[in-house]
Amino acid sequence: MGLKDMFFGGGSGRGKTRAERLTKRATNQYAQSADRYGAMEDLLGLAAKTWDKALKLPEGTPERLELERSADDAYVGVLKRFTTVASKTIDDEEEKGWLYRRLTAIGKPMLGPIKRFVVEAEGVAWALRIVEDVASEEEEWEILDALLEAHPPVYERDSSPKLQTLTHLKEIDDPRVREILSRYLEDPDESVRFFCVEALVDNAEVESLDALMSQLGKAEEDSVRLRARILDGLADLGWDVSAHAEVVRKHLDDEHSFDGARVKRR
Repeated sequence: MGLKDMFFGGGSGRGKTRAERLTKRATNQYAQSADRYGAMEDLLGLAAKTWDKALKLPEGTPERLELERSADDAYVGVLKRFTTVASKTIDDEEEKGWLYRRLTAIGKPMLGPIKRFVVEAEGVAWALRIVEDVASEEEEWEILDALLEAHPPVYERDSSPKLQTLTHLKEIDDPRVREILSRYLEDPDESVRFFCVEALVDNAEVESLDALMSQLGKAEEDSVRLRARILDGLADLGWDVSAHAEVVRKHLDDEHSFDGARVKRR
């Protein structure tokens, strides 16, 4: 019998079943709030107890690695609470705020479970808030790179994780952000493309001009509001777009004018 069998009961035994059962209770949107709180506390306690046992063993041993993985399983279970919307809105926000504070207080041990969680989760915003609070720049980018790899600019049934990732990225002061936002202008989802246009305009980096003008001129771009947002952005920023005059004139609408150098709102 291995250590995981001793402390968790093995793959089909009592311990793992308990973690799964607690996760189910913690994510039951119709349960009483007190029941979800209790399940979350129990998952956190299970993870902490298992980590304590792991730390008493030599690093890198199969037994310790097994226990570390089991502790991470419990943390991933409690993180799933962020992807459930409770039937009572007030309870939902309070519980998620409570869990966010508890997990942030745990600190860096949460980063491994979060990386596992976010690449498969339907909602990542709360987890990324924890990352922002506890991770170094390198650690944060490691998790963001994993998310971007999991959600490339291709069709997805649910674009929520992608949009939440890009929303988080937008606030980071790093040249990579501009490059990523520009790349996601290729996404089939109009809402993703529109977000990237808004983000590039809001961040107001003149290096984004070529990407915005390219999007404005794309024959396959069929979003009227997206083109209008680009023109609004150019007008508000006052950038000289004389080098792109042909594209601007071709796609100018009734709400904007162009003097050969700058776009203006009418």
